[in-house]
Amino acid sequence: MACLHSWKTFLTGAIAVVFLALLPLLADMGDDTMNLLIMLFIYIILAESWNLMGGYTGLYNIGMAAFFGCGVLITHFVLIAGAPLYIAVLGGAVSAVLLAGVIGIPTLKLKGFYFSIATLALAEVLRITVGNLFPRTVWMPSEWFVNFNFIPRYYLSLGMAVITVLIMYILVNSKLGLALFAIRDDEEAAKVSGINVFKYKIIVFFISSFLTGLAGGIYTYYRLSFLPFSQFTPHWTFEPLMAASIGGAGTILGPVLGSILLVVIQDWFSLNLGQAHYIVLGTIFILMVIFSPGGIIQLVNKAYHISGLYKVRKKRNRVELF
Repeated sequence: MACLHSWKTFLTGAIAVVFLALLPLLADMGDDTMNLLIMLFIYIILAESWNLMGGYTGLYNIGMAAFFGCGVLITHFVLIAGAPLYIAVLGGAVSAVLLAGVIGIPTLKLKGFYFSIATLALAEVLRITVGNLFPRTVWMPSEWFVNFNFIPRYYLSLGMAVITVLIMYILVNSKLGLALFAIRDDEEAAKVSGINVFKYKIIVFFISSFLTGLAGGIYTYYRLSFLPFSQFTPHWTFEPLMAASIGGAGTILGPVLGSILLVVIQDWFSLNLGQAHYIVLGTIFILMVIFSPGGIIQLVNKAYHISGLYKVRKKRNRVELF
């Protein structure tokens, strides 16, 4: 049944990807819809990136904004220098990994709350530093505005979101995934069993940082102008965190569902409530933590289980009638 259920999920996901790939060709989508979908794909990458550390390893990185902002800035400057897009985006992702390498060795020796505070402090230091170095809005060259087209940005973000989900699936079902589960459940027991905990933490930190920097590079290509320090603000950490947690941290599909809910709430409630939409999002997050720590995935699994029990009972009742 579990295998059948996973195949149903895979098939549904494949159909959704094909539909999204064909959507721009089949329908004339407006700018608002394009903006919404591109941001959705970026949030999926960010949420999966946080989920790899927080959901699967138990490392609560609340300084993701540092790696996202690094990816944004480096990609921007490499593009301005005239490099091809793929080099610029890859450069942004690699720069995030280098940043993780600089801070990874000292911070990953910290545990729990102390690791989280260290990553948050890094993001805040970079936000203030970048704000002083680049106080004004930065722009892409004027020809970018003339030739701007949503379509390549749409397919780039969609493709990277799909690749990110596939990477997560491969990692979780590999030897690395088993090691991460062990570290998350009991780090000391993992050490005793022979797992090199620090090595696996470094690996997962690098992968997560790469994906976060990649999302930053895609965001740079999507946005023609931005205020540099705003790419290091905490909402680039806490929104992916909430998306992963609301959807179901420690699952592959959870961050996708959480990102959809996040983007829908942002789009609809921000039009009616402005910045107060964060109250709605925060309330949903708190309710999920209290009543369904496993997020939407836990609720779906419960409903699936209950429906299965109902079918079994119904079948038994029919047998008893005869």
